Amino acid sequence: MALGNLPDRLAWPATALAAIASLAGLLIPDLYRDAPFWAQQARGIDLATLLLATPILAAGLWASRRGSPLGSLAVLGGLLYLIYNYAIYATSVAMNPLAAVYILILGLAVWSFGLTLTSVELAVTAEPVLTRLPRRTTAWFLVAVAALFGLLWLGQIASFTFTGVLPADLVRAELPANPVYALDLALFLPLAALAGIGRLRGRATAAAFVQPMLIWVFLTSAGIVGGFLFASMASDEVPIAVALVVGGVGVLAAVLAGLPLIGSSQARGRT
Repeated sequence: MALGNLPDRLAWPATALAAIASLAGLLIPDLYRDAPFWAQQARGIDLATLLLATPILAAGLWASRRGSPLGSLAVLGGLLYLIYNYAIYATSVAMNPLAAVYILILGLAVWSFGLTLTSVELAVTAEPVLTRLPRRTTAWFLVAVAALFGLLWLGQIASFTFTGVLPADLVRAELPANPVYALDLALFLPLAALAGIGRLRGRATAAAFVQPMLIWVFLTSAGIVGGFLFASMASDEVPIAVALVVGGVGVLAAVLAGLPLIGSSQARGRT
């Protein structure tokens, strides 16, 4: 049975609701009832969602409707961002009046992403975009991101296992467990590594996730930096070295993700 435009019809309300929820998170002072550190992280994500993720999703949906492969991949990257962050909001943010909205966004994004994968020949869609990306640079960048953060999280878990001392961020967030460990190590970092290795080895289906993962890395980094910004505004200590590394990773991901757009503009200019 043809799915038609069902994935887009799910992605549009997910995008709109994410914009509304993130705006509420930024404007309603007492919405987040979490520890200050965790509330700052949530508002940082809200800032990235409102200013970057939802515009990218909306533009991608508009472009994909007109047959743009780059737009279709941008939608997948934006949906991965919504899935990642609203899984955290729905399970690890203290319940607030938007709890049902977080769950709805998560459900819409998951179903839209899953139905898109079943209705689109992803390798064919990605091929014209991948030709505008430097193969080794993008591949090794994604592999390096997966290795860097994978080793960081595994190191923190190992340290707790042997010492019984909780990681500092977990203490500051006042959480019993870190959802980032689970999402990164089980799903998102393996997908980044798979995309990079697939690109190096010429595996078309795996390589098709290169552009979506570049967008996901950029948006996720922006959310983390946003959290540092809110911490700084509250006069809390900000790990400058970590902020610079995360910011640098995000900028490089944005540059790489933007290369196909530049190439597309130049191609149109020559016609």
